[in-house]
Amino acid sequence: MMTMDNELIITGAFLGAGLLAYVIIPGLLVVWDRVLDHIESGGNGPK
Repeated sequence: MMTMDNELIITGAFLGAGLLAYVIIPGLLVVWDRVLDHIESGGNGPK
């Protein structure tokens, strides 16, 4: 492998990780919020 390839792979990995975090973290927060609402309502929350 050449140095340029390594730089592209590293850059791609950082971009991919950033995009994943940008999408997954808000998704987890929304899911966790819904789980807490479900638990607090005794499991009879609106769907």
